[in-house]
Amino acid sequence: MGLSIYLAEQSPKTNQIKYGRAGAISPRTMEYLDQLGLADAVLQQGFVCKSTATFKDGQKVHGRGWDFVTKISDTAFDYILHLRQMHTERIFRQALESLGGSTHEGSRLVDFSVREATKEQAPRYIVILENSDGSTSLINARYVVGADGGKSTVRKLAGIKFQGDSTPLEWVRIDAVVSTSMPGSRVGPVSIETSDHGNVLWAPMDHGRTRIGFPFTSKMRQKYGSDVMQKDVEFEVVEALKPFSLEITMVDWWTIYSVGHRLAERYFISPISSRPTTSHSPWKTENWTSGIFLTGDAAHTHSSGTAQGMNAGIHDATNLAWKLAGVIKGWHGPKILATYESERRPAAAEIIELDKSISSLMSGRIPETYPGPETDPSKIFGELLDHNAQLTVGLGVHYENDGFLNKSHTTGCILPGHRAPEVSLRKPGTFDPIRLYNLMQNTGKFWVIVFVGQPQVASSRNPAEQLRRIMEKIAPVTEFLTIIAGQALSVDDGLTDMEPLGNAYFDVDHSAHRRYGLDARSGGVAVIRPDGILGYACHLDRIQDLEAYFGGFVISARKQKS
Repeated sequence: MGLSIYLAEQSPKTNQIKYGRAGAISPRTMEYLDQLGLADAVLQQGFVCKSTATFKDGQKVHGRGWDFVTKISDTAFDYILHLRQMHTERIFRQALESLGGSTHEGSRLVDFSVREATKEQAPRYIVILENSDGSTSLINARYVVGADGGKSTVRKLAGIKFQGDSTPLEWVRIDAVVSTSMPGSRVGPVSIETSDHGNVLWAPMDHGRTRIGFPFTSKMRQKYGSDVMQKDVEFEVVEALKPFSLEITMVDWWTIYSVGHRLAERYFISPISSRPTTSHSPWKTENWTSGIFLTGDAAHTHSSGTAQGMNAGIHDATNLAWKLAGVIKGWHGPKILATYESERRPAAAEIIELDKSISSLMSGRIPETYPGPETDPSKIFGELLDHNAQLTVGLGVHYENDGFLNKSHTTGCILPGHRAPEVSLRKPGTFDPIRLYNLMQNTGKFWVIVFVGQPQVASSRNPAEQLRRIMEKIAPVTEFLTIIAGQALSVDDGLTDMEPLGNAYFDVDHSAHRRYGLDARSGGVAVIRPDGILGYACHLDRIQDLEAYFGGFVISARKQKS
């Protein structure tokens, strides 16, 4: 989007060749990557999981464990993609470089200070970086984004509390080349219910690797002490798989880590934010013209039980990027940045609450909050995953109606703040199928989808001119698509006296109109945010309402030019 960014990475990526770290990409994350043109790149290297299995005492158990993976729907990406983080990050870096960006590896954040505002300029941050060659760099930045992990230096320097606690739970993770007698070992995620190793995770990964994980129990800690060796982990892995055989040919990476749940007190502060006077009073932020953001593990930490870490981090970044870029480019008023915290912090809190139960159950413990009569942790684990499947795969993550970005409407369309449904359309002329998400690439602009209904009704309403007049006032923050209910030989035949707004496509069976809750005769307008969330909707005879919606946060085209 033509912005000046400086990406500092403390650890050179050449040191991360064999790191395991995050390894699963959810359907919602795949949709985000698809809108950025990156879905095919990760698919080329990843392992697609559409099937799963659960074993207990060497026998298959149905409807348990990761069974929800087989039920993913309402998306073109109806699977979990296993791809380890080192490969994912390489793809992201290459995409950044193709846009003229770069990563400054070996740059360690030392400190930052605030340069006071002037009449001409908002407050700025002077960021001090220590480089790998011993030199120092001073970066003058309007905004600082801390995406530097659970031990975030940005968060510590900003004085933002990281609230939560550690648990007594420890988990083992190992990535290796293995062979086994277990059926379906390269089909999808497997849950192995054991008495001594809890709920064992088996996950076929990219490049012929397999990730195996299980609780490192207090009995194991007592047995091995603090100096656990790779051979000890390999021994326990073999034991965990019994009665199936397991041979380990090569180990890429292994770790034992403590499970903790923490959430940053704030996701954003400005140079003139004031700390609460009491533990119950809110922070006060006077403006958003400059400031510090936290994303990913710097803002929230949890176990790897349902692979939420990297996925939630990408969702944070997707939510923040278009808002921040829009403010810097002068498209949006700075107040829009306040919605990053109000949307993403509650989403992380929900993930953490679920993960507290998931991590306990995978360790063979029934959570204190569990109200039911069931006493088998593995059975509760499967039920909990199934019940929360939409949250786990990201498709059910939604944001509250704030009357601002996510605004109430009366069309019968899906609720504001919810994910825009994926639908299939037809190209004019050839009638080849195409997905709506294929058309809505994320360029930081809103997509205004004009569902004109059936041709004879659309021509009598003719919303095009009124929409154009409104959108001229807020250019260039929108892109248009026109969707026609039914089918005609051409777009002109379908719209008769009406010009399409943007490219036009046919909703042959009216399923797209229905999926969006719109009448196939009268149609309507749906406003989709750059991150694929429905912001607002209105009837075709209420086009003027769009001006009030966009007027809440978009700077008019006249002011943008001045």
